[in-house]
Amino acid sequence: MRFGICMDVNLIEEVQRLGFDYLEAKLNALALLSEEEFEKISKLVVKSSIAVERCCLLFPKSMVVIGPEYDEAAMVAYLHTAFARMRILGASLVVFGSGKSRFIPQGMSYQKAFQELVAVTKIVGQIASEYGIKVAIEPLNRNETNLINSLVEGAALQSMVGLDNVGLLADAFHMRTEGEDMHTISLVSPLMHAHIATKEGRRFPLCVDQELLEFISALKQSGYDLSVSIEGKSDDWQNDAVRSLAALKSL
Repeated sequence: MRFGICMDVNLIEEVQRLGFDYLEAKLNALALLSEEEFEKISKLVVKSSIAVERCCLLFPKSMVVIGPEYDEAAMVAYLHTAFARMRILGASLVVFGSGKSRFIPQGMSYQKAFQELVAVTKIVGQIASEYGIKVAIEPLNRNETNLINSLVEGAALQSMVGLDNVGLLADAFHMRTEGEDMHTISLVSPLMHAHIATKEGRRFPLCVDQELLEFISALKQSGYDLSVSIEGKSDDWQNDAVRSLAALKSL
């Protein structure tokens, strides 16, 4: 497995120094930068020996992709800008979490929302393929969204979309918050990507405890050997990142 961390791109040199294989950036922030601001970021990334291989947060919180507020033309224009910038930075996979964007509005049925999300995810996947990018669907806990809250739901969405470059992500924090069995990972495999943080406080995993062991073991049992990103909170991220990376590598 290869290990990365979700972090501000401006800190890529520090992420490199701490020993990570890559940085996972917030796409919704990168896509909204001015050309001048993005050029500075891209120069910084080019100088680094690691890349921004992964991006999270596909959409801005203000961009709704299901329901009456959905604007397909605006979404398509945004995606072309975002994916073009991903390609410049060397990123080959984006995480489709964006819980607020895919929230079922009041008065809309689950079935209708799911059908609309299938159609939207197809568009996302088709545009992403033009840039050589994969899309990993991220099930989120019910505190963040009311649509796609489990790996099984995510797998159903993936199946309905039916594109080779659209897959599934397992996030340890969301799975534990939802009480989802870790063995579900093998049921829906293969995965495209994984996120990790503790259930309590969504923090960096600092040691090999039962929680970390179960998640990594489930990934290994499913045959997964790709990227795992730390996506959590910390009061001292550099020191915590070192401890987390050591714990992950030991497994």
